[in-house]
Amino acid sequence: MTFNRRMALGVGAVAAAGLAALSWRRGGGGTRRVGFERGTLHRGNAAEPGTLDPALVQTEAEDFVTADLFTGLMTSDAAARPVPGIAERWETSPDGKVWTFHLRNAVWSDGVPVTADDFIFAWRRLVDPKVAAPYAYLLYPVKNAEKVNAGKLPLTALGVAAPDPHRLEVTLEHPAPYLLEMLTHMTTYPQPRHAIEAHGKDWTKPGIMVCNGAYILREWVANDHITLIKNPSFYDAAHVAIEKVIHYDTDDYAAALKRMRAGELDTQDRYPPEQIDWIKANMPQAIAPIPELSVEYLSLNIGRKPFDDIRVRRAVNLAVNREVVTGRVRRVGDVPAYNIIPPGIANFPRGNHLDFQHMPVPDRIRQAQDLMRQAGFGPDRRVRTTYKIRSTTAGMYRAVAEAIQQMLTLIYIDAAILPTDFAIFTGETQQHDFDIAELGWLADFNDAQTYLDLFRTGGGNNWGQYSNPAFDTLLARSEQEADVQRRGTILAEAEALLLKDQATVPLYFWASPYMAWPYVKGWVPNPSGYHRSRWLSIDEKARAAQFST
Repeated sequence: MTFNRRMALGVGAVAAAGLAALSWRRGGGGTRRVGFERGTLHRGNAAEPGTLDPALVQTEAEDFVTADLFTGLMTSDAAARPVPGIAERWETSPDGKVWTFHLRNAVWSDGVPVTADDFIFAWRRLVDPKVAAPYAYLLYPVKNAEKVNAGKLPLTALGVAAPDPHRLEVTLEHPAPYLLEMLTHMTTYPQPRHAIEAHGKDWTKPGIMVCNGAYILREWVANDHITLIKNPSFYDAAHVAIEKVIHYDTDDYAAALKRMRAGELDTQDRYPPEQIDWIKANMPQAIAPIPELSVEYLSLNIGRKPFDDIRVRRAVNLAVNREVVTGRVRRVGDVPAYNIIPPGIANFPRGNHLDFQHMPVPDRIRQAQDLMRQAGFGPDRRVRTTYKIRSTTAGMYRAVAEAIQQMLTLIYIDAAILPTDFAIFTGETQQHDFDIAELGWLADFNDAQTYLDLFRTGGGNNWGQYSNPAFDTLLARSEQEADVQRRGTILAEAEALLLKDQATVPLYFWASPYMAWPYVKGWVPNPSGYHRSRWLSIDEKARAAQFST
């Protein structure tokens, strides 16, 4: 899913919002924080969610909240591994194309039973062309999903059926060994048809929204916080320890760090990389920067000149010094990326990389300059272009962009940096309204296809408009391959073709950028970055001790 990493609010605004929830008492033991309710978890979320409608969500910030509100057929455990959710068990046909899920007895937060029809309704809504869901393609492994989404078949042709209220039969176009993990994704959650039909677009508002997850939506104050309370109707409510979860919009990472230090936040999604040395020296217990299944990259809009020219795209790839970006600018443990698929992806052979990975930097620059001259550019005819970033204030995104901006000047490209609010950035990049855009992608599920789908012709998240029939053919072949090793080999061929075509500019693979105080129990560092509130608890004595002096 696309990273929701932007910075908009000033430090003062964020701090004021947080301090409104605090009171302070000074006594013989020093200064102590008081006023927070026991059993309340205060979570910093990297940005304001655009929606909580599972059919329309697309970012991490939305995922972190909707995963508290809904549970799919499968769900993620504390270590982000797929485990049974609403489906208690399942079986598959010998050819791997028909899956039958047996649903547990579960109810919506208003007491209405959760049935197989709720999944059929949700999935049909996801691929309904009238809804225009950005993640509709995620369901393309389901029989007829792509044709339904294209308007070539009716919604009823989607390969899902309900033999009875507690059985969901899913027929696939091809075997999908990653299906169970895919079914943890936020867009595959069931949706309450009775609530949506009764309230329309208002069905996601507090007091109206009907959920089947561990929490219920109580309050949403735009650009400030979202409050959730424990759902007593949740099937596993007896094992949910946190009574209330407040997700704060903390898109100013420096301000969020101050709130962590002050005890206003228990966890935070993203720390400011520019302060990593201070964090390591003073708060090492709050971070665990393990490798994450995510990649940061520059998308070059192949639909616009001069990036339709492979010589220019290769020149940009050659000019970007990934080691400088990771080692001198960010300095948080990210790994320079010379391919698209991150280390750690399941059933995928390593080995692909841009062919200049080990070439000395001066040689790279000379080759890049030669390519630019071949394309008609040079010191007297420079490329004037724009470089869009998902940030509106000073910070690490701007610092990385400025470093790359300087690298591009060496190959006759003058790129003006355009800081953009995240919501606007997302809409514009999806509409291909950019020249160069810095993007990031966190795995929707642990499989190489989640990255390669970004470059499928006409794909919903193919922002750079790359198109190669040979690449599409390889993806189609992989979908028909049931053997996971042979399938991995085919996907590796597809990645190699992307690199040969200079389809994008990989920058680095992320180290997990999350903060959590040790008194938050059940917080398991994992490469997917999922930390569902359902599995967490608070050691209240340890929390009180953390902020008393």
